[in-house]
Amino acid sequence: MWATLVPVIMLAMTMLQGGEPSETAMRAAVERSLADQVRAVVDHVAETEGSVGVARIRRAGTALFEIRRFSKQGCTRMADGDHLCGFTVEVGTVAGPLERTVLGRFRSGPGGLLSMRAA
Repeated sequence: MWATLVPVIMLAMTMLQGGEPSETAMRAAVERSLADQVRAVVDHVAETEGSVGVARIRRAGTALFEIRRFSKQGCTRMADGDHLCGFTVEVGTVAGPLERTVLGRFRSGPGGLLSMRAA
């Protein structure tokens, strides 16, 4: 019972705070989102090309990434309670660093802050 009660309490506390997400929480949410997207691609390759395709990805290192820099630019609270936030991120990849300044939509969820593409 306690295992299900703790996430509910955390979500309620986050909703009551109503403040915008911290840079640390945003960075973690973006990193989780990128990891989920990479995992989805590797899963697709596993389904379509099998273990040979997955081995090729691993050898090339194309599924590896590292968030090297992340800076929050500012947030606006949306009517639905989400936050639309600007941020700059540098992602290190095997092909070289990628740096972008983008808008992202962030929502408090049971497992913490969620990052979604801005609409």
